[in-house]
Amino acid sequence: MRKNPPKRNSPRSPQLAMLKREKSAYGGELRKTRAGRGARPLATRQTMHLVLRSSLAKGEWSLRHTRHRRRVTNIVLRFARTNGVRVLSMANVGNHLHLHIKLGNRFAYARFIRAITGAIAQAVTGRTRWQTDSNVSSNSRERLRFWDHRPFTRIVESWRAVLGLRDYIRLNQLEGNGANRREARAWIEIEKSLREMPD
Repeated sequence: MRKNPPKRNSPRSPQLAMLKREKSAYGGELRKTRAGRGARPLATRQTMHLVLRSSLAKGEWSLRHTRHRRRVTNIVLRFARTNGVRVLSMANVGNHLHLHIKLGNRFAYARFIRAITGAIAQAVTGRTRWQTDSNVSSNSRERLRFWDHRPFTRIVESWRAVLGLRDYIRLNQLEGNGANRREARAWIEIEKSLREMPD
């Protein structure tokens, strides 16, 4: 007996399932794809993963430089407090930041992200967004763009995803402190086993 072909809109389709998951992500390099365009998905009931990346953040401009590390953290926490955003965890890896956040309302994100991206770029470079890049010729002088792309965000939609993000940010924290990937993974496994031990 001939089997009917699967329907294209079948909920069991792995492609459709993948697209549904991708709708919760926006920004970063996704902007180069069709799936990464449109409106940014925001959530107030679930938490969100936020990534800010800068190829210029190295050497004297590294976000982890001794002059900038504490200032970057203070900027994030200050504007989170004033804009109703909870920062659940954060990893500073030098050229990018990972944040696990919870929005108080849907309008909090835009105010928060504008404030921290501008303040961090100015704190690290010593320049405002209106100043031009002195490294390019005067004929083609452009405004300095500190951040590579629009911020990447992803809605964390399940408890399993929350736990995965917690470990991922912890991994980046350890790597930011000088551990290699293998050492960081081993330390996370130790921390997991300690959490699972009975009191």
